[in-house]
Amino acid sequence: MPKTIVGLGEVLTDQFPEYEKPGGAPANVVYNLAQLGNEALLVSAVGQDQTGRMLRSFLTQNGLDTRFVQESGKPSGTVKVTFNGSEASYAITEDVAWDDIRWNPGLQELAARTDAVCFSTLSQRAATSAATIERFLQSVPSGCLRVLDVNLRPPFFSRALIESSFQLADVVKVNEHEYAEIEALLGSGDLRGLLLHEFGLKLLIITLGKNGSRCVTADTDAHYPTQPIDTSSGDSVGVGDAFIACVIHHLLKGSPMVETMRRANRYAGLVAAQQGAMVPIEETHLNEIR
Repeated sequence: MPKTIVGLGEVLTDQFPEYEKPGGAPANVVYNLAQLGNEALLVSAVGQDQTGRMLRSFLTQNGLDTRFVQESGKPSGTVKVTFNGSEASYAITEDVAWDDIRWNPGLQELAARTDAVCFSTLSQRAATSAATIERFLQSVPSGCLRVLDVNLRPPFFSRALIESSFQLADVVKVNEHEYAEIEALLGSGDLRGLLLHEFGLKLLIITLGKNGSRCVTADTDAHYPTQPIDTSSGDSVGVGDAFIACVIHHLLKGSPMVETMRRANRYAGLVAAQQGAMVPIEETHLNEIR
């Protein structure tokens, strides 16, 4: 039976120099989880505008249930994406629809049947959405897997936000730059020990770009290399979201960690080989990864 997995937070358009595509970390995660065969649901908000209609239409056309994508009086979110070599940078519009995700009885019912939930730091930059995300996380069953996908976008984070997010999570994913930044922000020379022991995390995943990923628990610290794939026609946008979606999929299946990380690295590479964050993956590849 498919697992029910929820993404909490932003859906928006990524505006590249030559084109625009749907994006937003939680939306990207949900899109990829649905491709992998799960009941994946996005809790977000769009504006009463052309962008909002486009985003809702895109999600529907790709088989995603949009009943928890609210309509806000604020404009839909947009992000301008620029590249310095292979590295992307983002200019994120403020005071938009996904800052205005509101609690309602439907979210209470959804939380009660959720098997895993993914949230980010960026999604909590505004008080309304932050309160809804926290309430949802506190309303899920005790066995629900709570995954924090750290997304440090200055100036939209603080020490207090990071610490409160860690307290709500079972699994945390960071990239190597975010790991160093958080270590400095918290004043910890041993962030691994702090996260695993003080905050009680079950799993810390550090993505290393082309060098693969590192998986840390209380007992292990293992490195998993990437598999060679031609990414010359793609970009790095949404690759980490695809990676963590695949990790969540296999954690819920109970797959061995070595198999989980191998498949997640492979899946991330397939997304990196294309342009944009929500891209179709051939069924033959999906069958290998599922």
